Amino acid sequence: MLLVAIVLVLATTVSGYLFDAADRYTEPQEARAFGETSVVLGPEHRSWNGWNSAGGETRGDIDRIRIAYTHGPVFEGDDIGSVLVRWRGDDGKGGQLRFVNPNRFSDDTDQQYHDGEVGEFCTGDFGAGEQLTIRMVHNRWQTDGETGRDDVGVRYVESNWNDIAASDGPFFRTNGRYPVEYDGDRPMEAGDTVEIRFYGPEDELPIAEIETTAKVSEGSPREVDGDEFDCE
Repeated sequence: MLLVAIVLVLATTVSGYLFDAADRYTEPQEARAFGETSVVLGPEHRSWNGWNSAGGETRGDIDRIRIAYTHGPVFEGDDIGSVLVRWRGDDGKGGQLRFVNPNRFSDDTDQQYHDGEVGEFCTGDFGAGEQLTIRMVHNRWQTDGETGRDDVGVRYVESNWNDIAASDGPFFRTNGRYPVEYDGDRPMEAGDTVEIRFYGPEDELPIAEIETTAKVSEGSPREVDGDEFDCE
């Protein structure tokens, strides 16, 4: 009888923590399943011309991730706090890039090199059977502009071309510069292990995680115009 009482007390304590004190407790979500995921380095380049101003090198400055979503509940953009891309190589070096939900942006959103250029933003949803495309811009070969590699170091940068898109529209998008949060030793390299994580509104609860390996694009990069990423 004493044992039963102790169990009941512990159960009550845990229940109180989960539903009262924690306040952020959520029910377990339906399982999510993903198909082919690819991380391709440099398949596209900006039409802005900063990347190849040193002499027309045919190198892309947009790295692209594509994720096939095969089963599970709809990813609702407004309910995703951020999307984190993290990578690490055999050399022990790596980095991470966080796309914060654009609903957090405002006229006062802080950008390190492009203050006041966020612009209109929008979010969207994507569900099973669709593909998500994440574009990330770096300044590895850039010699012009406010984020030139010699001035700020080699890094992923705030850009109009940073974007997350579903099959038929935006997921995280801004018509101005996207103030991404980058931290690390270097941009991605071929062979790096890459993790993509979706977080809930507080950036604390992981909703989904995918892991794959980065590879270099073959052939010449496709030129991408920033107008392709306008909010609809």
